[in-house]
Amino acid sequence: MPDDRFYDYELGNSGESQGRRDHPGADSSGTGARETDDIGDFNIDFDFDREYKDVPEDRPLRQRREKRTGCLGGLLFAAFVISISLLLASLGWLAATDVLGLGDEDETVQVTIPKGFDIATVASALREAGLIKYEFLFKIYADFSEAAEKIASGTYVLNTNYDYRMLVDSMTERGGKRATVDVTIPEGYTLAQIFASFEESGVCSADELWVTAENNFFDNDFLAGVPLGDRYRLEGFLFPDTYTFYVGDTPERAISKMLDNFGKRVPVEMRARAGELGYSLREAITIASMIEKEASADEDRPLVASVIYNRLGSEEFPRLEIDATIYYAMALTGEPFSVDLNNPYNTRVYPGLPPGPISNPGLKAIEAALHPESTGYYFYALSKTGGRHEFFEDYDAFLAFVTSEDYGG
Repeated sequence: MPDDRFYDYELGNSGESQGRRDHPGADSSGTGARETDDIGDFNIDFDFDREYKDVPEDRPLRQRREKRTGCLGGLLFAAFVISISLLLASLGWLAATDVLGLGDEDETVQVTIPKGFDIATVASALREAGLIKYEFLFKIYADFSEAAEKIASGTYVLNTNYDYRMLVDSMTERGGKRATVDVTIPEGYTLAQIFASFEESGVCSADELWVTAENNFFDNDFLAGVPLGDRYRLEGFLFPDTYTFYVGDTPERAISKMLDNFGKRVPVEMRARAGELGYSLREAITIASMIEKEASADEDRPLVASVIYNRLGSEEFPRLEIDATIYYAMALTGEPFSVDLNNPYNTRVYPGLPPGPISNPGLKAIEAALHPESTGYYFYALSKTGGRHEFFEDYDAFLAFVTSEDYGG
């Protein structure tokens, strides 16, 4: 029920308004604190001042304003867009220069890709060598180009201005620009010395070479009858020379290169000469290996060969008594020098030829072994002058020389 303080309802007989009753305090002018409206059959008297007395007169109504950046905001936004665009463009340019190899100096460097590598290893090696700047970018390219299937392990010569494609192509088995090294093997080097030299030069490890020499089959006809499983089976057949190998080469390829050179330098007609002398090729090479160690002067080598052959056919002097074989046995066993060393390579103890060559002889020593001088010598001793040897038919003459001032041993 409305409060009758503000509303006065007067219902006339005819249902129409019968007049207006002004409440106390009403403004007769209609602008006072009370207002009375006639609505149909109702007289409404409403006090606006009282009902809205708590609303401040000076507080304006707020209207929602549209969000506007204004001129300054637009400029800032444009500057932001331009900065981001420049940053992205700069990053894109840096990436492009790395991928395309632009702006780098023309320098060559060596990079080694190890066996069992992955692309992360390759990317790291290239970055450390200064060939790329961004490993992640190279990995993306490598995945895209299937580089892992193309790259081969090894040491390569690469240029700092190569693009990614050229880098990958230069590390492949066929198109790779492998780093090389020249290795000189002197006459008279043993397998152990050769393999140590290979390892020192970065060709391949000595351990890999030993395993390969012992167990790998090499298709060279002069090795027929030389059984697998002998650690020193290739002694004498690695021809001394200067070779060019890949850095990080395979032991099979390195050994094959030397064996093939032996086949060229000691052709079939030379090998047939061993049979004419009544010996196998390996026995002839064994003789040549002792000549290589005993005689430094070319003129002495056929004479040393004659002493060896004379003793091999002698009942009076069945042992060769060549000290170079004892030194070889020492290297095998690690024992100190002794003429009584119990080892089949000790020709002072064991008669006949040693089990195999004691070095890898050069061509002069091989020729001397295949074409010895025909003499009656059974002894020789080093002279003080010129590095030459003196040769003797009997022991007394030999003993007289080695006790004289002319003996150079």
